[in-house]
Amino acid sequence: MPFQRTFAPNLRARHALVAVLSLACLIASEFPATAAMLRTGQVTAGGAESFSGAMIDELEHALGEEKADLVLSRLSGGSKAEAFEPEALWDRLATGRVDVAALPLAAATSSDPIFGAASMPGLARRHADADALARSAFMADLKTHLDNAGMIVLADAWLAGGFVSSGACLEGPPSTSGKTLHAEGEPLRTVLTKSGASVARAPRARLAAALAGGVIDGALASSSVLADPELARAAKCLTAPGSDALWFSYEPIVIARPSWEALSEDERAALKAAGEKVTAWAARESRAQDDRLVQMYRKAGAEVEEMPRSALDQWLAVAVESSWRDFARDVKDGKRLLAEAITGD
Repeated sequence: MPFQRTFAPNLRARHALVAVLSLACLIASEFPATAAMLRTGQVTAGGAESFSGAMIDELEHALGEEKADLVLSRLSGGSKAEAFEPEALWDRLATGRVDVAALPLAAATSSDPIFGAASMPGLARRHADADALARSAFMADLKTHLDNAGMIVLADAWLAGGFVSSGACLEGPPSTSGKTLHAEGEPLRTVLTKSGASVARAPRARLAAALAGGVIDGALASSSVLADPELARAAKCLTAPGSDALWFSYEPIVIARPSWEALSEDERAALKAAGEKVTAWAARESRAQDDRLVQMYRKAGAEVEEMPRSALDQWLAVAVESSWRDFARDVKDGKRLLAEAITGD
């Protein structure tokens, strides 16, 4: 018995040591000592899982397929990945507090007003139009400006825009006159002001509450924002993107240049290859998101309609006389960028 009393603690200690070593080996196998760690950020989406977060998930999955020694580390807000308002996330990227982020480029106009083109009404009406823009001189020019701002694009995503309302469905410009509406991106806010609406900027995380509480009467937003069950429950009508959307929002994954330059050539190649896979995924998923959006709002009891072509033509006429005019006049290279988008060259 004395022998057993002295041996048992030693045995337990050995078991504990084996467990610790096993865990260490597991961690080492999952995250090699040579693996570079990139801090990622995503935008908030109210009460829903964001498209931005899903893109980061896809990037992580694609990096695994590439067998890259890269680890994506999400900023944590408790048990969930921390999410930010778009402008706040861009600021974190620009100041080195985040390495990689998925966000709407319109949030970056403080760095360069030309990024307002990323949510310009009328440049794309259908997903096929957005696909064509992605291959055009317009996109090459926009990415050059991003490069000058210290950001490198890893993956592209174009998300259709729609309208949500706490009352009657929003169609042409007259339906918005006198109403208080939320919109992201200066071109959209300019168009609303021209149509006689008052513009409010509610935080994404509070958009549903603002609609339900009467702070705003409606919102113009991309499908990534509209795909929020809380917003669907607060809405009386969704004017879905449908076959003709007023605008598309460009929402890429970007990496800050200092973080990119710190990577090896192999790591950069793996990240680029993974980004191409995410771009293909986003092209499919953005279309599926439009369908899920309609189902979500109908399930919540909201009326769902698509904008009549006559109403869309009215909006485009207002856009040409307001946001297009201002962008071409006031933004350096703005006129050329619009011309590239229109011609598709």
